[in-house]
Amino acid sequence: MTKEEVLEKLKEERESAKSKILYGQSRNLSVKRYGWYFNGLDYAVDLAEKLDESKKVVIPHFVADWIREAAQPSNLATISVMYSDAIRYGKHIDWFKNHDNQRLLLKALLYGYEVEKESKYYVKIKCFVSSDNTLYVNHNNARGDFFLDNKKQSTSFNTTFTKSYLKSHWTGYDAYNNAGLLEFEEVEDE
Repeated sequence: MTKEEVLEKLKEERESAKSKILYGQSRNLSVKRYGWYFNGLDYAVDLAEKLDESKKVVIPHFVADWIREAAQPSNLATISVMYSDAIRYGKHIDWFKNHDNQRLLLKALLYGYEVEKESKYYVKIKCFVSSDNTLYVNHNNARGDFFLDNKKQSTSFNTTFTKSYLKSHWTGYDAYNNAGLLEFEEVEDE
């Protein structure tokens, strides 16, 4: 039962007690006793409103994807599936070995989770073609292709990316990154 559901039930009962007091429907209890009951419900509502709900934990994007792949987020058997993945395929094994991360995963499955906001970057490629020896990665959303340009920002094209987006969508990412040609300039607030 959630905090909101508890509050709703308490408020309904409080209103019911209030009407019984106001309209004399408290045949089997005296008005005075119903007054105490009403005051008790009022106090319970105040306490319930002050309750802290379990806070959702913040997990990395790849863990959220991993949870979605493994099973239903509310199912604790998910941990077993994820552990098997980690052992069998080496998938995210380094993250899973950390005891703090295991606790984080448990909390995420029990209380829900939010996905960590990834930083966005302007991606520079070091080269000797442009006058300042720098080209920027751009993405044409309409055509779906990546290209290099000497402009850092553009109103026509996407010029800021998360590293995970580039890794999964741009075929040149690994080659340029492994060659040490990529530089990432973090975007302040978009």
